[in-house]
Amino acid sequence: MKRLIFILALAMLMAGCSTSDSDTTSGEKSAGANDSDPINPVEPADLDEPADLVEPAKPQGPAEPTAPQEPTEPTNPEQPTEPTDPEQRVLLPVDTTGGIFVPSASDLVENTDLYLEDGYATPNVIRVDVRTVTTPGNCTVDDDSGCTLDDVEADVIDNDELTVDIEVHVSADDFADDGSISNASMRQRGGGARFADQKSFRIKLDSKNDLWRNERFLQLNKHPFESSRIRNKVAFDVMSQIPHLPSMRTQLVNLWVDDGAGPVDYGLFTHVERPNDDYLERHGLDKDGNLYQAEDFRFDADDLEDIAVDEDGDPLSDVRFESVLDIKEGKDHRGLFNMMSALHDPDREFESVLEQYFNLNNVKTWMAVNILLQQADATRHNYYLYQPSDSEKFYFLPWDYDAALKDWDEPENNYEREPLRVRTTFGYSTSSENFFTTRYLQQSGIHDELVEATAYIRENYMTDSFMTETTNNLTMAASPFQQRAPDSTYNQFYRESSSLAVAENPRINEQAHRELFHIPTPPYLHEPERNGDQWRFSWAPAFSVTSQELSYDLEIANNPDFSASSTVVNIDNIADSDDVIAVDVDALSLPTGTYYARLTARPNNEPGRFWQVANNIFDSETDRYFGVITFDAP
Repeated sequence: MKRLIFILALAMLMAGCSTSDSDTTSGEKSAGANDSDPINPVEPADLDEPADLVEPAKPQGPAEPTAPQEPTEPTNPEQPTEPTDPEQRVLLPVDTTGGIFVPSASDLVENTDLYLEDGYATPNVIRVDVRTVTTPGNCTVDDDSGCTLDDVEADVIDNDELTVDIEVHVSADDFADDGSISNASMRQRGGGARFADQKSFRIKLDSKNDLWRNERFLQLNKHPFESSRIRNKVAFDVMSQIPHLPSMRTQLVNLWVDDGAGPVDYGLFTHVERPNDDYLERHGLDKDGNLYQAEDFRFDADDLEDIAVDEDGDPLSDVRFESVLDIKEGKDHRGLFNMMSALHDPDREFESVLEQYFNLNNVKTWMAVNILLQQADATRHNYYLYQPSDSEKFYFLPWDYDAALKDWDEPENNYEREPLRVRTTFGYSTSSENFFTTRYLQQSGIHDELVEATAYIRENYMTDSFMTETTNNLTMAASPFQQRAPDSTYNQFYRESSSLAVAENPRINEQAHRELFHIPTPPYLHEPERNGDQWRFSWAPAFSVTSQELSYDLEIANNPDFSASSTVVNIDNIADSDDVIAVDVDALSLPTGTYYARLTARPNNEPGRFWQVANNIFDSETDRYFGVITFDAP
C-alpha cells in the first residue's frame, strides 16, 4: 500500500503537478557572540546502495495544515500521568499528500520501520554491563598495553595523539553474555563534556557479525550539563516522526562497570545510534555515500580553503580538512568542494546553488525543526552532511540536542551583559554564524515560509499530545535513576518538572517564531579609521528576516559601560543600506584617549523592543561586553 501511494505521488510529480527539486549535473572565521565565553562564563545549558526511489518515504502530513490546536492543559509536574501505552511508542499516522513540502525526485527515502525495531519501540531503560580486561603495563602513545579504566576517564583531550581504548566484556538485557573474556573495546567520547565529572563512553564490539540491535557501537552519552537527561532522546524520537529529516535511534541505558571489585552503578546514559555506513544502510540510504560531521564548519570562504582536494578528491591536507569536517564515510570529496565553490562564486545566485546542491524539503525541515526544538547550537557544529554517491546534493542530518528543547524566551530589554548575550543568539540571529543559513534566511519571503513550516510540523507531528506522551514516558523511565546515586550526587538541580516542561516548549516556540523573531540578525562593526580630521565608522549591515526597515544608533564612550556621563558621541537614526554603511565623526570630539563604540540596529516595528547590537565582543580584564569594540585616538 505504501509503495502504491508513493508511486501515485511520483506520477503526479512527473505529470507536472509540482515544481521538481531534481538533481542536475553540473577571510577569517568570525568570532561570534555564541562562541565560548572564557571570562565569567555562563552556566552550561540546563543543568557509513543508492536510495531506492520507489520505496515509501518518511511520513508526510496532510495536504493543508489543519486548524491550530487549542493548547493542552499543562501536565502537573509533580504527578506524571500514566501514558496511554507505557510499553510501546508508535509512529504517527502517515499521509503522503505532501502538504507544504512539494514532492521532489531528490527527497530522501528512509526506512522508518527501523525506529520501532530491535527493541526501540519501548520507552524504557535497559541495563548494560561492562567488565574491564586490563593487564599491567604502560599507557602511552607508543605502548598502550597497560591502559586502565582510570586512564579512559582521564582522557579528556579528544584530539591529541593518545586515544585510550581498553578491552572490555559487554553484555546487556538484550545482549546475552557470550562467555568470552573480552568482546569489545571502550573509550571515552565527547568534546567539551569530557571535562565534566561524569564521562560518556563509546563501546565497539569486536565482532562485525554478533551485533547489538544490528549495531556494532554503543554510544553512551551522559549529558552531564542537562538536568532532565532526556532532552536528546525526546528530540530524536520526535524527529523520527518528521519527513525529510532522518533521525537517530536512541535508548536509555543504565550502565554498570566492573573494574575488578564487582559491578558499580554508573547511572543513566542515552545511547545514540552511530552515523556511519551501517547507519546509512539501515536507514535505507546510500551506504557508499559521503558523510561528514561538522566540527567547525560554517560554509565560509576559509572553510573552502580547508576542504581543498586533489584531482582524485583526496584532501590536500587531512589535518585542515578534518579540523572543520570529520570524514565519517567517503573517499572522493570533489562534490563537497564543488558545492562550496559554487556557494562562494560571485556570479552565482544563492537560489541556483540551493536548487542544484541541496534538497529544498530537507533544508526547510531542518531549519523549522531547529526553531521548534530551540536548537541554537547548529551553526558551526552539531549537524552532519550526507551526500549520496549518485547525486551532487547534500542533506542535513541532526545531531546533539541535549541543550535544546528549551523555549525562545524574549531577551530582557536592557544593555546588561547576559541579556545582550541572549539577544545576539536569539531567533534568526543564531544562524548568522553560518554562511549557508545566513544566505538561506536572506531569501525573499523566507520568514513566511518557515512560519508555515513550523505550524505544519507542529500541527501534524510535533503535537501537544505526542510531546506530552513522549516526555511523560521518558520521564517515568528516567526519574528513578535521577533520584539515586550516582546521578543524584552530580545533578543537584534535577526537578521532575524540568523534564515534563519540555513538552510545552515546541508550542511556545512556534508562537515565539511568529511573534518575537523580528529581532534582526546582528550587524558587524569594523575597526574605525582616521582620515584627516575625521574618524570613519563603518559596519556590515544587519538583516531583518521579517522584512522590517532598519536604522542604526552609534554610540562612542570613554567607558565600556556607556553610562550617560561617559558617552561623548551619540548618532541616532542612521539609514540602512545593502552595502557597507559608514558615518564620519569629527576628530575634535575624540581627543587623545581610549574609546569604545557600540552599534544598535533597530527595526521600524517596535524599535525599542526588537533592537539588536553588533556581532562584536570586547573582553576587558574583568568582564565581557557584547556589541562593543575599542580603539585609541592618538
